[in-house]
Amino acid sequence: MEKKQLLTNIEYFLENYFQSRIIERGKSYFYNGNVSDTYLLNDSFSATVEGTTYYEVTIALNDLKQSHCNCPYEKNCKHMVAVLLELEKILQETASLSLVSTTYLQIDHPEIVRKHLIDDIQPYVDKIYQLLSKNGHYSNDHLKYIVKQFFEELDQIEAKKAAQFKIISFTVLMDEIIKKATDYDTYRFRQNRFLAFFNELIQQGYPFLKQEVVEANVPFYEWYTSLLLDQTNKKEIEAPYEKLISTWLLCEERENVLIIHAKQLLSLNNKNNQIYLTKLASLLYLQANDGASSLTLLKQLKSKLHNSELVDHFLIMERKKDFVMMKHWFDLFFPHEKPKQGTMLGKLFEEMLIETGSEEEKLTIVWKNWLEHPQFGSYKSRIKKSDPLEKRKILKYIIPKLRADLYRPQTEATYYNIVTEEELFEEGIHSLLTHKKDVYVISPEIEKMLKVIIKKQPQLLLPFYHQLVERLVQKKSRVHYEEAAAFIKKLKIIYEKLNNTHTFNLYKNGLKQRFKTFRAFIQELNKIDK
Repeated sequence: MEKKQLLTNIEYFLENYFQSRIIERGKSYFYNGNVSDTYLLNDSFSATVEGTTYYEVTIALNDLKQSHCNCPYEKNCKHMVAVLLELEKILQETASLSLVSTTYLQIDHPEIVRKHLIDDIQPYVDKIYQLLSKNGHYSNDHLKYIVKQFFEELDQIEAKKAAQFKIISFTVLMDEIIKKATDYDTYRFRQNRFLAFFNELIQQGYPFLKQEVVEANVPFYEWYTSLLLDQTNKKEIEAPYEKLISTWLLCEERENVLIIHAKQLLSLNNKNNQIYLTKLASLLYLQANDGASSLTLLKQLKSKLHNSELVDHFLIMERKKDFVMMKHWFDLFFPHEKPKQGTMLGKLFEEMLIETGSEEEKLTIVWKNWLEHPQFGSYKSRIKKSDPLEKRKILKYIIPKLRADLYRPQTEATYYNIVTEEELFEEGIHSLLTHKKDVYVISPEIEKMLKVIIKKQPQLLLPFYHQLVERLVQKKSRVHYEEAAAFIKKLKIIYEKLNNTHTFNLYKNGLKQRFKTFRAFIQELNKIDK
């Protein structure tokens, strides 16, 4: 939906569907900064609002009346007002791109297009610069929306070569904003925000970069490569240009072209940028499947590079599924202390071990790390690469450790999900009987396990339901007697499935005898026969 129309819809919605007192309270939340974690999609805008607790609000952009908040009020509440005002602010602060003339866009020469755009895009540059340089908090989603709007507006402009036009446009935008921020000395004060914007610009522009490289349009490719490499002649390359140059050159997959570029970078005699140029040349050699040359260059920089700067190299190896080379590189660059868990290198290291490590390494490193923050999703992604024998050993290692930590809700949920997934039903029932104090308080994960067991191995539930009945009856209240009777009905169904109604009748009569003074319970028990 167009920005102008959406703003009109929000204004109408607020005026006609909310009470004035609700709007005033929502404004208070908005102005006090209670709205956070904003997330904008094509058809919805969601955010968290801090009130008496934290509430989740989702705005349906195509039909505002379908918007929702998870507070007790549910619809047209003060939390929704606050989020609508936040959305309105984002929309109003997003600049509109308006080109004075577009005749030059039909020209084939990219340099001519670029020079015209530099002048034509200045009003837009000014607006974006003002947004990025002023005080106040800007979420990543806000920046994403600004960039998304920029590319959507470029879509509305007819250009002879659309992808090339978009590449030139976002490059000019980046150039001009950096110049303005440098001239006014605001870049260093808002560097993180500017970098986040430029990274988002490159990320959303990546499909067009890749398209041009794949289509191998030689004149444009050579012109744009030359334009970017001119940045390497400067005293110091700005971080956004480092990112853009790397992204553009690594779109290339032709090995001969990659090697030509690598040699070209190494031939540039600029001492200030030598580390960056050497590192990028190393990446290009690696992309060209020349790991030996790539490694030789990195060894020259070993004392000057922090190991975290090697992430891009390891990501290329992961993309190529070359885990043997990855193992060799980890041994070389991390001979003593391995990458920390939770970092990108730590994740890549674990992935490499899953593919190439010994059984002992997988257990003591991969799964030991996993046990620090166990989650069912990450368990499934790791375990799928193990053969049946390895899986049994892994389960033998992790199950007792999970069982020892069942007092943690996240661990308990993961444990019972794994027990259900791997059909370790005896393990699950034994754990319920021996470790769970409040067995009648059943989580969704346990409920799921019980449903699977009753279909596949119902006899395993007999001791669990028997214990549930005993504990509930001892609570000595009508509510607990009713719950106990419900589980006795489940026992009856299981015994019938097992063709053993005689044993169930003996059990039921035994309950009547033992608890004959519990009149309310006996009443519930008698209802089962009716």
